[in-house]
Amino acid sequence: MRGEVCVGFASFLALAATILLIFAHVGQINTSNVPRGIYLARVNVSQYGVALAEAFLNPVDGLYTNDSNAPLQTSAGLRQYYQFGLYSYCGYVNETAGICSNTTAARPFTPYDYLVDDMSSTGPLDYKTLSGDFIPFTTFLDSHYLTQTSRAAYYMILLGTISAAVAFFSGIAKHGVTFFISAAAAVISSLFLLIGAAIWTVILNRSDTINGFVLGSQTNQTPVGIVVSTGPGLYILWAAFAIMFVSNIPYFASLVPSCSSFLLSAVSLMFARSPTAIALLAAASWSLGVQAISKVSRSGRYLYTDDGNRFYIRGIAYQEQGQVDDSNPDNPFLEPSSFTDPLIDGSACSRDLPFLQQLNVNTIRVYSVDSSQNHDSCMQTFSDAGIYTIIDLALPLNGSIDRTSPAWSTNLLDQYIKTIDTFSKYDNVLAYNVGNEVVVENGTAVAPYIKAAARDIKAYLNSKSSSALVGYAAIDGSPNWRDPLANFLSCDPSGQNNGDTAIDIYGLNNYEWCGDSSFQSAYAGTNGDYAGYNVVAYFSEFGCITQPPRLWTEVAALFSSQMSDIWSGGIAFSYFPARSAQGEFGMVTISGNSVTTSDDFNRLKAQYGNVSAPNTPSQSSASTSYPACPTQNSTFVASTSLPPTPNEAACDCLENTLSCRFTPQTANYSAVVGEVINTACGLLGQQGGNCNDIGGDGSTGSYGRLSGCDPLIKTSFVMSEFYELNNRQGEACSFAGNGTVNPLAPSGVSAANTAASSCVSNPGATFTPAPSGSSGSGSGSGNGATSGGNNGSARGLMMGGDALVGIIGVVVVGVVSGVWTLL
Repeated sequence: MRGEVCVGFASFLALAATILLIFAHVGQINTSNVPRGIYLARVNVSQYGVALAEAFLNPVDGLYTNDSNAPLQTSAGLRQYYQFGLYSYCGYVNETAGICSNTTAARPFTPYDYLVDDMSSTGPLDYKTLSGDFIPFTTFLDSHYLTQTSRAAYYMILLGTISAAVAFFSGIAKHGVTFFISAAAAVISSLFLLIGAAIWTVILNRSDTINGFVLGSQTNQTPVGIVVSTGPGLYILWAAFAIMFVSNIPYFASLVPSCSSFLLSAVSLMFARSPTAIALLAAASWSLGVQAISKVSRSGRYLYTDDGNRFYIRGIAYQEQGQVDDSNPDNPFLEPSSFTDPLIDGSACSRDLPFLQQLNVNTIRVYSVDSSQNHDSCMQTFSDAGIYTIIDLALPLNGSIDRTSPAWSTNLLDQYIKTIDTFSKYDNVLAYNVGNEVVVENGTAVAPYIKAAARDIKAYLNSKSSSALVGYAAIDGSPNWRDPLANFLSCDPSGQNNGDTAIDIYGLNNYEWCGDSSFQSAYAGTNGDYAGYNVVAYFSEFGCITQPPRLWTEVAALFSSQMSDIWSGGIAFSYFPARSAQGEFGMVTISGNSVTTSDDFNRLKAQYGNVSAPNTPSQSSASTSYPACPTQNSTFVASTSLPPTPNEAACDCLENTLSCRFTPQTANYSAVVGEVINTACGLLGQQGGNCNDIGGDGSTGSYGRLSGCDPLIKTSFVMSEFYELNNRQGEACSFAGNGTVNPLAPSGVSAANTAASSCVSNPGATFTPAPSGSSGSGSGSGNGATSGGNNGSARGLMMGGDALVGIIGVVVVGVVSGVWTLL
């Protein structure tokens, strides 16, 4: 019968995978030799008692048991280590002696719960309570997350096992229908095993962040004493997946007329350097997103493409304007309160592309993006057209550094990182802006917060090996503060010619050229001010509207030899209509799928079409330097002492222990936070307290130990201080119904301050940040912890649906494209 050879080979592979999966299922069902040796995860707590003793300066008695038969989860004592399988877990007092739990289908992997259940709460010390305060919060303690993910993984593995067995047994019967069933079952098995093994891999990668945590100060650190490791069971699962995945080829081959010829052709094609193979590899590479656009990098104060040519930003602002309240006196800059992400609508980007190409732009600037959305279509559309993007990381309202009450805090850092993670896969991101027009005249004390943001975002991009630049877009103004600001953002406070805290690219929102002006009357002064600037500079906005019509004659000057040795182009404002205090901007009007261009558009099109900028200096002659920072004076008061890196672990640690928590009655809490903080700080001041811990001053370079925490945590902290000063009377935590007493908070009149001292052990620390939920690096994290590893640990697959959809897509596309290629 047709395909017997292929099915026979495939059935052998399915049998091998099924046997491996049987071994994976029997792990830890008892302490016999084979089950004992097969486990998915191991948690070694043999040194946990030493850590407790050193931390609390007390001997640890009664924590462990030496009775290998002592039942689990009965407070009979901790075991030296625990091993976890799919159906049960076992606790061992040594390498061979132990006892296992009851066997339960889909038993969740919640190691912290099992450890605490074995600890005594009636001995010399209440180890259960101590552990809750002692062990820093990581995924290891997140039993809700681990329950959901480990149970989901179990059912994926179970279904994958059943499907593998079906593939084997149905292949034994010599019939075309059963051959088809075998092939389908092999695909399904591969899919489920991939998802199950991947989830377990993520679980362990996230759980083992506990391994690197230490407690204490920089000079006296104690390891937590808990080590999570991966067991052979996980490797067995991955091996079973690999075997089942390979079995797909002969199973599908069984459906073609000549199986043996098919397999020989497949092997030849896989290894031969034939034009067909090369073409197929090229097609596969293209489908996986091989760079289709030249990489742009910075050398000194200039931009260059891969071929060594100067790159000039010939751009346009590309953002529909959000809701603007021009009647609000507190909004003199007419900043929007909402935004529309222009990069999530693929059809709109395709609609606009021909017009952007008519303008001959090579860069668009986007002011606000939604990191939770998919941007593949637009980014690919623009990449294919050779158009780069400059992405602003800030968002309206609470998503940016506030010029009136500045803070570089965990919520902003997390938002910035999420945006970077969303866009890091695209090859046409030129730069990320950490702020736009935040620093203004008589408000230069906010500059250190911008520089701190640039420092941390730059470190994060370096940790991801990203070539994207870090920038800032400045408002124009008097040179007596504007020029020191530019120099401050690109300087080295240490005086060591180090660029770790310097921006890569400086944008100036410049509207000096109005009407039919000239270089001498419009740009000469500004050009001279930046003559010695050390990093890339460009006009992040230009296009004055106060003397219409806009002739765009500044384009010729901006790209001429008069300015090209200082500036690297600019961004015309704006493609979409935009309202401002000066009037209406915009070069097109949109009606559904129809685009109508204006005379402004046509004139800019003509000017950009005539650009021919000098290709000098050469990349080899460009040098990089970071001078000392400008000194403070009456018009520029920014300190070179920068805010620390926001430490989410430390702030989360504090939040868990505060006695009074900010629980606003409205979902729009942003309008309440400031009022509650002002009220609480005023009440504290009346009782001899202050709010120095949550504040900061960029002019003096002094920052409270909690200045980097989320505003919600800061609010809870000052509420807790007032609540504790008033002997924890219930009404002292109310704040007009916006506060709730935390019944689990530690006792003590100064619990909030004690928690702050404990959680934020090094408030001035700087370190490379990590995505929210992963193990951060740097001192001062939760319970005084510092993580020594896994900064880039995998993020949970079960945190959202996109990851699972992606995995399914990989398998389906991989199998189908593989068969199509071989055919």
